[in-house]
Amino acid sequence: MNKLVFLYNAHEKRISWLISDDSERLLKKGHSKDLSEVYEEGMEVKGFIFSPQFTSKRLEVPPTSKKQIMDSIPFLLEDHLIGSIEDYHFVSSSRNKEGEILVSLIPITTMEQEVNDLHNEEFFIHSLSPLETAFKGEPGQSFMVILKDLSILSLGSNGGYCAETTTILEFLETELIESNTSSLKVFQDKKTEHIDWKSYTKVKVDIEFFEDEVDFLKKVSPLLNDNLNLLQNSFAPKVMWSKYFHKWKYVLAGFLLVVTFYFLQITLEIYQNNSAALKLVDQSKSLYYSAFPNEPKNRDLKTQLRKKFRNNVLIKEPFLITVQNITEVITNNENVSLYSMVYDRNKNQIIVELQCAQFEDLENIKSIFLEKGYLINVGSSKRVGNSILSEIFLQKS
Repeated sequence: MNKLVFLYNAHEKRISWLISDDSERLLKKGHSKDLSEVYEEGMEVKGFIFSPQFTSKRLEVPPTSKKQIMDSIPFLLEDHLIGSIEDYHFVSSSRNKEGEILVSLIPITTMEQEVNDLHNEEFFIHSLSPLETAFKGEPGQSFMVILKDLSILSLGSNGGYCAETTTILEFLETELIESNTSSLKVFQDKKTEHIDWKSYTKVKVDIEFFEDEVDFLKKVSPLLNDNLNLLQNSFAPKVMWSKYFHKWKYVLAGFLLVVTFYFLQITLEIYQNNSAALKLVDQSKSLYYSAFPNEPKNRDLKTQLRKKFRNNVLIKEPFLITVQNITEVITNNENVSLYSMVYDRNKNQIIVELQCAQFEDLENIKSIFLEKGYLINVGSSKRVGNSILSEIFLQKS
């Protein structure tokens, strides 16, 4: 998997970048206004940023949990800030053996602006680290980067900052002494003026020149790590739903279509079952009142049926069970449907009209009723369109 490493000059809004493979072999390099111009699918994206608005400090903290350390940072920084800690975004390193942590501070408004400038919905920036905290060197070694009028001073575990070159040079000796620096590695733009280092520090200075920021990034990338990632908490990378939506929109559309058809089918089946149930209820009422025409129609049918069952005025088999058996046999036969059902009280039999596709279907129904112990006679039949309408007479034997 290829890696994209970039350096963002937040002061001048300029991006320098390198693309390398897994073996760290350089593939491409250059400047861009937007990372999307060079990003390729699947790349790991790591960035380093510098700005006079960024600063890093060393703090001594007691041996306690990470959460308690983070909770204590605002109080430890109170005397070092202009304004409220709530106006700053900060991240910290883990506590080292000396009981110290490194804290990087950025005004929230500045952080929002920089993240917004770098934000792209097509990919994640996996890490974004302050340049002044990213250098990894030997104990007692510090780093300085000189870019025209702007410079970055990295004091290892003692923090660092970005400021005008003249300001850093003015306080350089004091900073190096306080951080116990024994050697200073300087990366200097060839276009900057000559500096008489002996007039600023007694520390040994090793100078390496570079052509531009791309050349600088190429030279220092082996010395950089992302131990302080600014993209945390509210600035952590968000899931890029729009990207996944565009990538999978046809699959999602197909899935939603299948689900929609499935629920439509279920809804249709429920409607058909309800219609069939209502039709059966109407036919049951018609059958009951044709058998008992003098019964009041404004009373509950269930109550009247129970009364009839208790009085045992029907045929040997309970009337409702007979009706249930008839409807069950017809429902289980896909080629036959119920057209009408009437009870003839005088002859103590049920007259059923069936609609079927062919006479063989009628014979199947007849044999099933005979197996269930019913006396059955087939009445008249007539063809209606492509169907056959047949009449059968049922009586419990």
